[in-house]
Amino acid sequence: MKKALFTLALAGFAFAANAQFVVGGQLGFNTTGGTNSYEQNGAAAAYDVPNTKTTGLTIAPSVGYVLNEKMQAGLSINYTFGTTTTYTALAYANDKETYSKINRNTFEIAPYFRYYFATVGKFNFFCQAELGLALQPRTSGHNYNNNVAPNTPVTDVDTKGATSTTTLRFSVTPGVNYRINERFSADLYIDLAGLTFEHTSTKTYGANVGTGASAHWDEDFLVNTNKDNTFRLNANTSDQTLMAHLNNFRLGFNYHF
Repeated sequence: MKKALFTLALAGFAFAANAQFVVGGQLGFNTTGGTNSYEQNGAAAAYDVPNTKTTGLTIAPSVGYVLNEKMQAGLSINYTFGTTTTYTALAYANDKETYSKINRNTFEIAPYFRYYFATVGKFNFFCQAELGLALQPRTSGHNYNNNVAPNTPVTDVDTKGATSTTTLRFSVTPGVNYRINERFSADLYIDLAGLTFEHTSTKTYGANVGTGASAHWDEDFLVNTNKDNTFRLNANTSDQTLMAHLNNFRLGFNYHF
């Protein structure tokens, strides 16, 4: 028995020593903002109000195992966090603490299989198939408004979104891998030429429940579940803005063990 365990241990060590693992991923951050200036008009003084502010962070680590020179299999985990803060012009002018904020989170786990079909110098062209399960829980947020009429209470409440979403995704995306050196490489995913099938289940919450004196609003009451199927071949190219075109490409970096 000990000899068998020792043999298995040696075999496992030999496999690990010869295994070719790839660790990589994608990291993204974006933010928008600005100021809207209101000019003085009669008795009203000029004032500035922040535009709607958005912030987004995407972390997508991945780990893969090189099966052979043509094939690679692995797992990616995608996490996205975003916030949207909105200001109302007149309310903000009177009380600069007035705002409405919404937080969004999305988590996806996606095993993948990659096949390299052509090599030109340091460029390796591939197609990657992914099966992803994404969860987007209800948003959270906070509303604060001290600019209220006399004898009216201040608005200072936590908020919860009305919907949560679960998405099952299958996609095939072409791309190109550039081998920088023995240890590092970069991936360019070309979503513009990919295809995607998605099955989405959206749950909607919030309804007036009870009757008479017991009637009340229940924000956690499940109203309905809507299911949608979507198939996309190529990305939408009708939008001619630079950002729309750049969104059809994703860049990732890898470290090869």
